[in-house]
Amino acid sequence: MKMKYKNKINQNLAYFIGVIHSDGCFYKFKDKIKKRIQIRLILYVGEKSIPMSIKFKKILFEQFDRNVNIRKVPNKESYVIQTSINKLWPIFKNWNKNIIPPQIKKESNLFGAYLAGLIDGDGHIKIKKNENSRTIPQHVIKIASDRKLKELKKLIELHFNCSVHFENDKRSKAFNTCFYISKKNIKMIMKNTFPHLVLQHKKQRIKNYNEKIRARPDFRKE
Repeated sequence: MKMKYKNKINQNLAYFIGVIHSDGCFYKFKDKIKKRIQIRLILYVGEKSIPMSIKFKKILFEQFDRNVNIRKVPNKESYVIQTSINKLWPIFKNWNKNIIPPQIKKESNLFGAYLAGLIDGDGHIKIKKNENSRTIPQHVIKIASDRKLKELKKLIELHFNCSVHFENDKRSKAFNTCFYISKKNIKMIMKNTFPHLVLQHKKQRIKNYNEKIRARPDFRKE
């Protein structure tokens, strides 16, 4: 099989890049035996995220003809995908350091898939308690990072027509990029992000909200 990547990003690859930007990374090390620098792609996940790593592995094979194994980390409750990417580095370096490709920034369907990769990797969907049982509890999507993701904030606001704010998690010293699911953006989320999510507990919360909001008389069923 030949590598299918031709400088054009599809939705699967956009998701793949989102996962790299959440739970993956690149690193270099000196191979003393082969006497050269090796560049590696590595992805660490917990047990709940195995479905994400299976999709990641599938895309890596379909797009780049690279077959990898998902291995359990000894004495830990985590799993790892690791592979050398020296030949692929001319492509992958364009996604290093959380660089979002211009094509993903411009196209809502690609950005939605990219966002799904971030949500599956570092995202949480929280349900806020509501004292009024007659209203739908607020659902907020939070994407954790070690810094404020200012570019991501702008892109979510652009493609999903909603406000985004940062939240400082003092316990983990992380920053959450947060936005609410609402009747204004649920259609775009269901169209461009929901189909690409693979972690069922996250999908289910979005699905539940969608069903409740669509049942309201003030929701325009277009």
